[in-house]
Amino acid sequence: MTRSSWAQLLGLSALWGASYLFISIALTGVGPFALTFGRVAGAALVLLPFWWRRRAVLAKRWPLVFLVAIPEIALPFTLINTGERTIDSGLAGTLVALAPLWLVVLGPLLRQGRPTGRAVGGTLIGLVGVAILLGGIGTGADVHLLGAALVVVAAASYSVGAALLARWFDGIDAVTITGSTTAAASIMLLPFTAFDLPDRMPSWQAIAAIAVLAVGGTAAGLVLFNKLITTAGPARASLVSYLAPTFAVGYGALLLHEPVGPGTFAGLGLILVGSWLCTRSRRALPPVVETEITVRKLPARGT
Repeated sequence: MTRSSWAQLLGLSALWGASYLFISIALTGVGPFALTFGRVAGAALVLLPFWWRRRAVLAKRWPLVFLVAIPEIALPFTLINTGERTIDSGLAGTLVALAPLWLVVLGPLLRQGRPTGRAVGGTLIGLVGVAILLGGIGTGADVHLLGAALVVVAAASYSVGAALLARWFDGIDAVTITGSTTAAASIMLLPFTAFDLPDRMPSWQAIAAIAVLAVGGTAAGLVLFNKLITTAGPARASLVSYLAPTFAVGYGALLLHEPVGPGTFAGLGLILVGSWLCTRSRRALPPVVETEITVRKLPARGT
């Protein structure tokens, strides 16, 4: 990789790792549904000039676009937002990295084939990391298990969404998929958002956080990710999956004063090693990132 590619990789990891920080800030002014709607609607509008011209490639697939937008965007985004009301942003960013492990567990149901021994081993290693984090062993944090469970389910939802994208939208560019699915998610979330509006005008910090999530974490992150795939290749671009959670923990500790201990790094390390083993398994589905941009042959996901 060139110096420019390394800079793009680190920049993207820092950007997606910061998503959990901005979610925590945004939640001080709006509810989980309103936050999800603001983020995805903003991203759809930013990407509208790019994906609308290519909408013809979706042809008769629009019902599938709405269907895949549920597990790929609407559900996991809302679950993460809800979970972060009671758990630290760094823990949320780490638990989302479980998505490749869920691909192994759900693989047979998603018709992805039987997992290899390496994938099973990676899953077990990752589960040990989860046990350390959820048990608060050496982390210094009081973990709200329900909030953490919601984020774990969100990671599973990302895996289902990735499998559906790979099956239904193979060969369609990520900009078109992202723009159309965020637009579909916005439409579906609108009725729920109407009952989740704040009683008073959110602070400028909350509004700014939503704007950053929409423009930076989703729209700009997609452009940078696609550029990195072009310049460095999919395999190296997938490193963002393992760097972003580290940034999430760092942001939470430095800017939100979230507790960090030896157990935090041990749990994070085990989850990332387990995820790496799962994504390097020959029979495993391509990794999933914490954002809505994964399509077939694209690596890793970030929120």
